[in-house]
Amino acid sequence: MQQHDTLGRKIADIHAQIQTHVGNVGRIGIALYNADSGQLSTFIHSSDEQVPLERYQAPLAEVPSLRQLHESGHSRIIDDMATLADSPSEHTRRILAAGYRSSYTCPLYARGELLGFLFFDSREPGHFREDVTLELDAYAQLIGTLVSHAFSATRALRSAMALARELGRHRDAETAGHLNRVAHYTRSIARALPQDMGHSDEDIEFLFQFAGLHDIGKIAVPDRILLKPGKLDPEEYEIAKSHVQKGSEMIEAMMREFGLANEHYAQLLLDVIACHHERWDGLGYPNGLAGDAIPLAGRIVAVADVFDALTNPRPYKRAWTLDEGLAYLREHSGSQFDPQCVAMAERCFDDWRAIHARFHQPGTA
Repeated sequence: MQQHDTLGRKIADIHAQIQTHVGNVGRIGIALYNADSGQLSTFIHSSDEQVPLERYQAPLAEVPSLRQLHESGHSRIIDDMATLADSPSEHTRRILAAGYRSSYTCPLYARGELLGFLFFDSREPGHFREDVTLELDAYAQLIGTLVSHAFSATRALRSAMALARELGRHRDAETAGHLNRVAHYTRSIARALPQDMGHSDEDIEFLFQFAGLHDIGKIAVPDRILLKPGKLDPEEYEIAKSHVQKGSEMIEAMMREFGLANEHYAQLLLDVIACHHERWDGLGYPNGLAGDAIPLAGRIVAVADVFDALTNPRPYKRAWTLDEGLAYLREHSGSQFDPQCVAMAERCFDDWRAIHARFHQPGTA
C-alpha cells in the first residue's frame, strides 16, 4: 500500500512554515471534542522540544475557559501564562512546566459543530500581537480544514458501513451498545499502553473511530449461522470465520470507492478487521499470526471484543458478570491475548465498568 503522510506530519510541516514566516511558535496542539461523551482529548501536536501533553483528556464542562471560547466562537490570547501558575488545570501546568509563556487558542468547527481546539504556544511572553494572530488565523483555517476533511472521510466510510449492515439485514446481536462499548474499551487500552509500544494520539482517535467496524463482514454470513442458539458444526464454523476475509474485502472496496485507499489510517482499519480473531499463541484465524506479528490494533480490539461478547447476552448464552469477564481475560493472557493488553484492561477496569453501565441496554448486547 502506498504510504502517504499522516495528518500529524502535515501539521508538523505547517508548523515549520509558521516558524519560518512568523517565528517563536514553539508548539502547535490540537484537542478533539467528542459531543457524545463531552470529552476533550489530545489528538495531534508539533513541538520544538519536549512533548508536554499526550494521552490526556478532560471534560469540556470542567474547562470553563475553553467552554467560553466554544460558546462565543472567539479566539483567546494569554500574554503571560505565568499568571496562571496556580491554575487547577493540569493542561496549563504541563504547558508552563515545558517553558511556554504565551498562547493563542482557536476553536475549530465543522458544519457548525465544535470539532475541537487549536493551540499555538510561544516561549516568549506577549508574542501573540495582532499582526502575529492575523497571520496565524490563515494557518488555523488550513489546519481546521485538514482535520475536518480527515474526519469527514471516516464518517462517510462508517456511515456507508452502517447502511450496508441495514441493507444486508444484519441480525447479529451486535447492537449499537456493543459497537460503542468495544470502541471505548479499545481506546482505553490504547491510551494506557506504554508510549514506546503504543499508538500516537492521532492513531488512537482513528482506532476509536474504526473499532466498531471489526465484524462488518458478518453481514455476508447467513442468519441461520449468526443466530444459531447452539454450537456451530465444523462446516458452519468455517462459514462464520469467513466474515474476516469478507469484511476486509468490503472495506478495501469501500476505501477505493471513497478515495481513501492511500490514506495513512487505511492500514489501521484493515488491521482491526483482519486481525481481531488472531491469537497471541498463533492458534487464531485467518492467518495464524502470533505474538508481535499480530498488528497492535488487532490485539487491542481482540481483548475489547471478547470481553464485551462475554459480558452481554447472546442467543446462545447468558451474560457473564464483569468480574467473570475480567477473570477470563486474565486466564487467557499469554495464550489467546497479548499480556500487555490484558494488563492495561485491568488497569482501566473501573473505567470499563462505567463504559458498560453507560452503554448497557438490559436484554441486548
